[in-house]
Amino acid sequence: MVITFIFAFALAFAAAFFALQNPSIVTGNFFGLAIQGSLAVFVLAGLAVGFLIGVLVMLPGRIKSGLANSRNRKKIAELEAGMGSRKPAAVEKEPRKPALEETPKNDQ
Repeated sequence: MVITFIFAFALAFAAAFFALQNPSIVTGNFFGLAIQGSLAVFVLAGLAVGFLIGVLVMLPGRIKSGLANSRNRKKIAELEAGMGSRKPAAVEKEPRKPALEETPKNDQ
């Protein structure tokens, strides 16, 4: 996640730097419509469209995982509430084995 943020920040910085360095007027053709504008505006518009497409592609998966997380949190809360109402059964422990007693050594 941090790598993606750093990459996005570097790309935005490079695009802004490019926009400041290229104020020349160019003609862009889009389905027969000729538009004149700064080269920087066209590049930034292309980045914006790419960002929008990326968000729209990611959105269904994010919504699906968010809904699944919500259902799981609700189920966990229900299970925890069910556990709280029950009395815990006594847990039988195995009897402890006595530790081996060390016999004193007779040094002769």
